[in-house]
Amino acid sequence: MNWGHQLKEIITRNWREKIISLVLAFLFWFMIKAQDTRNMPSYSVPPPARMPLPTSPAPSQLTPVIPPPVQLPSELEPMLSPPNALTPPARAPGTALSGTRGL
Repeated sequence: MNWGHQLKEIITRNWREKIISLVLAFLFWFMIKAQDTRNMPSYSVPPPARMPLPTSPAPSQLTPVIPPPVQLPSELEPMLSPPNALTPPARAPGTALSGTRGL
């Protein structure tokens, strides 16, 4: 087989898929180019900004930004009830709650 026949075979084999891939590649390129020209008129880099040099030194003591913590009272009320508080009476094991229905 000569190279001309091989080149023809490469081009003609799966020609539908090759045409579809070329059309899709062109469409994607066209969409990207349209977005690029619409949103970004140029890609020029802005010049670097010059920072002015400070003329006076920084203050020796800066004022705090966070307010001081709130002082809590020394005696706080307990969140949990003591163990001797009113507790419901104990039930015998195996008894159901009144007013409940089984499945």
